[in-house]
Amino acid sequence: MFPLAASFGGYYALYVAVLTASVRLAVFLSCLVSADRLINISKFVYFKIRARLTGHLPEHDWAFPDLPHDPAAYPKVAVQLPMFNERAVCQAIIDCCCELHWPTQRLKIQVLDDSTDTVTRQLVDDKVLEWSERGLDIECLRRTNRQGYKAGAMKEGMDLLIKQGYLYVAVFDADFKPEPGFLYQTIPYLEGNPSVGYVQSRWVFTNPQESYLTKAQEVSLNYHMKCEQYTHSAAGSFFNFNGTAGVWRCACIETSGGWNSRTTVEDMDLSLRAYVRGWKAIFLDNVTCLNELPASFFAYRKQQHRWTCGPIQLWSKASKDIWASNLPLIRKLELIFMYFGVRKCATHFVSLGFFCTLVPLTMFTPEVVLPVWALVHLPVCVTLTTAAFTPRGWVYSILYVLFENAMGTVKLWAVVTGILDLQRAQEWVVTTKLGSSDKRPGATGTSVPLPSCRLYVNELAFSGFMLAAGAWGALAGAQMGMALYLLVQGAVFLAFGLNAVDAGGLLGGRLDDDVVLVPLDAPGALGALGDDEREEGTGMVFRKMEAPRLNRLNTIQAISVLDTVGAYVSGTSSASPSSDGSRTPDSVKAEAERGFATPGPMPGLMGKLGDMWPSPSSTLVAT
Repeated sequence: MFPLAASFGGYYALYVAVLTASVRLAVFLSCLVSADRLINISKFVYFKIRARLTGHLPEHDWAFPDLPHDPAAYPKVAVQLPMFNERAVCQAIIDCCCELHWPTQRLKIQVLDDSTDTVTRQLVDDKVLEWSERGLDIECLRRTNRQGYKAGAMKEGMDLLIKQGYLYVAVFDADFKPEPGFLYQTIPYLEGNPSVGYVQSRWVFTNPQESYLTKAQEVSLNYHMKCEQYTHSAAGSFFNFNGTAGVWRCACIETSGGWNSRTTVEDMDLSLRAYVRGWKAIFLDNVTCLNELPASFFAYRKQQHRWTCGPIQLWSKASKDIWASNLPLIRKLELIFMYFGVRKCATHFVSLGFFCTLVPLTMFTPEVVLPVWALVHLPVCVTLTTAAFTPRGWVYSILYVLFENAMGTVKLWAVVTGILDLQRAQEWVVTTKLGSSDKRPGATGTSVPLPSCRLYVNELAFSGFMLAAGAWGALAGAQMGMALYLLVQGAVFLAFGLNAVDAGGLLGGRLDDDVVLVPLDAPGALGALGDDEREEGTGMVFRKMEAPRLNRLNTIQAISVLDTVGAYVSGTSSASPSSDGSRTPDSVKAEAERGFATPGPMPGLMGKLGDMWPSPSSTLVAT
């Protein structure tokens, strides 16, 4: 018995009873969360096996019609670029979107710049003017206030687009880098399926190896994209638009009530209202879009608070509409209890409440016994299957769990903020990204960003609590495995509290050399050292090479992706129609590269490689 039990008498007995009841409730919630995740993974396996045996992919359920031969008959497409003080990436996204392949007279780029930073505003204006002089229809809209934040800006821009007769609108955040053929891979699904309201592409990441923090993010987001979004789309369940790297039907936005700023997840809000009104959605696993993971711990905290708090707000605001809709009862229950209740709420109580609060308390209370299957076997199974969606993810599976638990203080407080609808629930902070080269005007030119000197009290408090519990268990000689876990988790909390996971911090260095794919005919690839490799099924030739030392990996990847398009036309690969003569997504992509292009690529884009300052090494692989 705990040494102080005799002193507290009946109070200790009450404490044990409450702790026992809390543990049982936490185990139940943990089982719900684990079951939901394992069911999703089982669905994923089913769809993949079906595709392997029959050749039928989920996207084959939807029509993919030919686009008109006459460019003047193409549907009018707009591209919205919402941004706010994103100096490092604002010009790169404008370049990428202006290089999208689509008939120039049927394409409009709408930059929604709410920036208050004069340098950022000037950078945006310079790019808009440059592309406008080259014949592209591009405009920059600025507001006198930030009312509604991103949703407010997009709503004002959308009102103009609808009046001008645009049928579809693609949305990209400033740190994304779409390939030139993006519209040709997505618009036909909207053209051929009038019931489809939006199409979402899959995110891929430019800097997962930048630090342990970005690697943990990659594991989490790969599961979300490759498993959750994929299976929910394939099964016809609700999946939310991810806020960027997708295309909307303007009529869907209009009939669903338009962009709304009542929560901090305007993307989920709009996609939920569209789903309730009967619109369908498609997730395209084979269409990807590069983006940058936040390497700053402070920026990551702000992002996760918004992503966690927003769904809780939406849960309370939209439940009535869900119940009143014409959705089948099973879909209503799935939305309210599984999507919101389990995935968006219970998950965070389990992470911090169970593994980081109740488990340490049991070390001081030997009367409360934790079931091994709930504490070890089930979490290990869930963790390994989650990490399986990331190449070599099993190597980082322990890291992923420890970091996810350490983020529990931010996420659980965000849940509470959302439930109580506190003032901070309306806080919308743009996630700071350093950009592909971080060559912002006025930058110091340091090769590795300096970590901030912030300290985080909540994480430090949990660190002390868990280290004390782990030390107590180790000294008591009981449950040594659990004591070791608590000591390691406490150390991770300490690293978070001291901001050691920030870019440039103690745990903020690069993990290993990255492999970046560059077409064989890309500038610099011909002079590279390495062996040629041929990709099975496409005939494309790849070459491994060493790249110049760059400050950030995403510089190489961003430019590589822009140039890989040429390999589909001038390289050794071929994209041909299917056996029945109809066009496939791959053949359409090849056609996109041959014609209907917007003004030629930026002359100085590849030149950006030559003026980088030395920094941590990365490896470039020519493909």
